[in-house]
Amino acid sequence: MESMLERDAGEVQLETNEVEAEASRHQKVRHDWINETENVHHDWVNDTDNVRHDMINETENVHHDMINETENAPHDWVNETDNVRHYGVNETENVKYDGVNETDNVRHDGVNQTENVHHDMINETENVHHDMVNETENVHHDMINKTENVRHDWVNETDNVRHNVVNETENVKYDGVNQTENVHHDMINETENVRHDMINETENVRHNWVNATENVKYDGVNETDNVRHDGVNQTDNFRYDGVNKTAIIELLSLP
Repeated sequence: MESMLERDAGEVQLETNEVEAEASRHQKVRHDWINETENVHHDWVNDTDNVRHDMINETENVHHDMINETENAPHDWVNETDNVRHYGVNETENVKYDGVNETDNVRHDGVNQTENVHHDMINETENVHHDMVNETENVHHDMINKTENVRHDWVNETDNVRHNVVNETENVKYDGVNQTENVHHDMINETENVRHDMINETENVRHNWVNATENVKYDGVNETDNVRHDGVNQTDNFRYDGVNKTAIIELLSLP
């Protein structure tokens, strides 16, 4: 009987030792569906020292499964890092990308672009924000590409530029159009400081479903400087009603 008790006591001591060893290994580590230790790789989420995670991999200069992220950058399902390649899209400073190759002064698939050009659903170079796109360090994202101090609505934007469904760089808008520096596009070619509504416009011109030049009002008609039109092609300073006309000439119906 004493032998059995001694054997049982020995087994209990072994189990106690294993539990204490396991507890020692996990001492000072909190877990909540996320593995976290100092400089340790984890299954669901890689975590480093002093990094908060939410189903997102985060670490300094590290490759991640779901999402790459660098230090001091809040992320929402967006790859981000400093000089790091990413799964969805490879991105670094001056690096070629999957969806579209992009570097300083580089040609791109979806759209040819030069430096300081932002694209929607397109890889971009340094200091470029992307929606569902790779991003650089110290960039806040929420299903929207954004730069410093910029408000965005489902649009890529740069410094202090407001946009609505339009990619923009420093005063440059782009959407499926080859463009150079300081050009705005949204199903329409546009220049700097121009508001547009499904219409090509130049500087300081308002348009409604019509191509227009500066300081010109239009209604369903192509027009030039300071010309009003009604369903008719017209030249400078001419009013027309259902008839093509030239300077100070009215064409009446011929016999």
